[in-house]
Amino acid sequence: MSPEAFVLGLTTVVRPSSAAAVYAMLSTRDPRRLLLAYVVAGLAFSLTIGVLVVLAFHDRDASSTTTVGRALLDIVLGAAALGYAAGAWTGRLHRQPANTGEESWMQRRLHHLTLPVAALAGVVTHLPGLVYLAALNAIIGSASGPGNGVLQVLVYNALWFSLPIVAVVMSVYRPSVTRDLLERGTAWARRHQRTIVVVFCGILGIYLVGKGVVDLRGARA
Repeated sequence: MSPEAFVLGLTTVVRPSSAAAVYAMLSTRDPRRLLLAYVVAGLAFSLTIGVLVVLAFHDRDASSTTTVGRALLDIVLGAAALGYAAGAWTGRLHRQPANTGEESWMQRRLHHLTLPVAALAGVVTHLPGLVYLAALNAIIGSASGPGNGVLQVLVYNALWFSLPIVAVVMSVYRPSVTRDLLERGTAWARRHQRTIVVVFCGILGIYLVGKGVVDLRGARA
């Protein structure tokens, strides 16, 4: 598997949005069914997107035009990550909301969990973002063929969904322990959210821009 895609997959193991959804499901009387719906629906959606993208581009991964395109995509994604980091650093993003008593759309749904709501949460909390697009770009560039590309997408998504998958298993044996660990982890993440966003997006942005520039120069040499 592409080392770049693998490392990017590791960074998605614990995410605040998915951790909050998993915690809400573990707090119900029947967490296993809800978590299964969450995992199955989310995986079906993200795998479909990833496989379609990889299959659509694998035949062209050796051409110079496609190499330039992937390099430019890395630069664009890197610039977006740096912009997000700058916004978080200056306080324009992740400001503390006013205490109006209002909750987000997802938070309201998580208070009344059903199987359809859990399935929808699995999709909403795993919409393709900067990291997934960067990983797909790396997979397309490293895959030896369509089968290898699909396999890499499967591995990446296994990493992305490892938290809810582990929660499904733990919901049978030790649901309270998993719930307590998630509560502590999400509380710590909220307290350090700004620092986490700035550091992660900053490093990701610098890496992607640098990689894109190097690949672009190599393609034009």
